[in-house]
Amino acid sequence: MKHIALNFATICSKITEIFVPYRDRMRIKDELVGPECEGVELLPARSREVDTSNQFHTWIIDSSTFRFPFGFTKRVVTEVALDGARQEPWPDSERPADCLSEEEMRALLQQEKWKHF
Repeated sequence: MKHIALNFATICSKITEIFVPYRDRMRIKDELVGPECEGVELLPARSREVDTSNQFHTWIIDSSTFRFPFGFTKRVVTEVALDGARQEPWPDSERPADCLSEEEMRALLQQEKWKHF
């Protein structure tokens, strides 16, 4: 049996806001264990719930090759908002090279017809 290192991170905002943007959470994960490591935020059964200070509890596998057997299979990033969705623009210095334009997103959605990536 192969053993995998598991890291636990709790993420909270130092200000009174509850919301921590997705990109900030991804950056924190990348800085803690690396950009190719995967983690999960568990929404537990109520009998195991810990809700004491508006924190996110994340478990991260410390392996760049481990993949969970669920989730998306390819990367899709964009800064455009389509059909009522809300998305924040990337700062110019942080925009990924593979960030899809509105036209590319519309083409992808048409091609994929909303199946899981």
